[in-house]
Amino acid sequence: TQPKQEMTALTKNSIALNRTLFLEDNLPVLRGLDSDSIDLIATDPPFNKGVPAFTGTTKAGQNVEFKDVWNWNDDVQTEWLGGLKDDHPRLFNMIHYTNESAGDDMGAFLCWMAVRMLEMHRVLKPTGSLYLHCDSTASHYLKALMDAIFGRKNFRNEIIWRIGWVSGFKTQKRGWIRNHDTILYYLKSPDAASSFNKEYLPYPEGYVRRDGKRPTGKGIPLEDTWNCSISDVLDSIMIKSFSQEKTGYPTQKPLALYKRIIKASSNPGDMVLDPFAGCATTCVAAEQLGRHWIGIDIREESGGVIRDRLEREVSANMAWDAIVRTPTEAPERTDGGEPAAPELILESPKPNARKIPVQEARRLLIERDGKRCQGCGWEPPYPDYLQVDHKKPKTLKGKDDMTNYALLCDPCNRKKSNKMTLHELRMARAAEGRMDADWYEEENQAATDAFSPPVIPT
Repeated sequence: TQPKQEMTALTKNSIALNRTLFLEDNLPVLRGLDSDSIDLIATDPPFNKGVPAFTGTTKAGQNVEFKDVWNWNDDVQTEWLGGLKDDHPRLFNMIHYTNESAGDDMGAFLCWMAVRMLEMHRVLKPTGSLYLHCDSTASHYLKALMDAIFGRKNFRNEIIWRIGWVSGFKTQKRGWIRNHDTILYYLKSPDAASSFNKEYLPYPEGYVRRDGKRPTGKGIPLEDTWNCSISDVLDSIMIKSFSQEKTGYPTQKPLALYKRIIKASSNPGDMVLDPFAGCATTCVAAEQLGRHWIGIDIREESGGVIRDRLEREVSANMAWDAIVRTPTEAPERTDGGEPAAPELILESPKPNARKIPVQEARRLLIERDGKRCQGCGWEPPYPDYLQVDHKKPKTLKGKDDMTNYALLCDPCNRKKSNKMTLHELRMARAAEGRMDADWYEEENQAATDAFSPPVIPT
């Protein structure tokens, strides 16, 4: 067993360590992982089903309970909205309009997911892939969210997984019986397409082609066989009621399902991440397939479930304490920590769009935001003291359009340079004490108010 002091140093200085399990909120852990360090993310997050408590008892006798209900007061931090509004306005608008049309619970859930999904995108390698497990409760909204972050063209498949057999109580339902989950499959970039590993079954003994010749290919594609799966519809992978795989975890998914995903989009020795580890299906599947893995889960009882599963399903002689690392602190980035916000490609500017002159841009920005520096809140005696700058710099792939312009005073513009986003500049100014605190509070409140329900006169 490694001493605690040595373990902490290892976690801080070498982030992508195999068999690392973080038992805490996944956001600080994701923010501490280096950019471009993960090959595959396969995860099963909450679904926003509105269930106050999922409960279960594991084989080790541990009680498991978690909620799947979301609201703006308990689950969203004000600075998230400020960051999304400043750095990712189209993503902010997508969440805002969903909140208006689908309700506060869906808006809060998407905001909570967005700040985490941005980090997942950042930590993936250019050749990396992400599989997000969801169901019809929020799958369509999550796809719009992920299109905004990964780019619509990097969406590859909507995989349908059949949950189980329709029998018993289910058959009494009036109407269509829901019997599948959805897995959204995205690439970090088009480069990742070549890393997909198609599976094949060996040809049966004596099998010949129609022309009578023995085939020389790799075999029969697994996706084409009627008794295994049909294209992107997986209908033969289930956890049966008597299966030894069952842990008692209320939302457990089949090991074979995640082994199929991991084999398809990673290679032995690759790093697999599950930010919502739960009962460790991704971690166990990765271990069995010779991949490295990092798991994150906010519930302490997940540690016991993962220990039990690794000992039972991988090796009874597995020295848990010596092999699996359970750091007590979030990691710290070792790649310099420079901003690495992903480009949002929901809408591309037209190639022949008119570039707005500086004076006209300044006039439009004053009409929109007032005669204040948007970095520190200072209101100069003359508006000409304010300079037009990009909220998200061009070096971070910011665009030349009004949604990405802001007015800054000269000191703020020089400090921001071409490395910071507007939100990061504001955070820096607040930390330095060089911020109009009342104005800053009003700005954050305005972002929050965008998601507040209107007051209906009585």
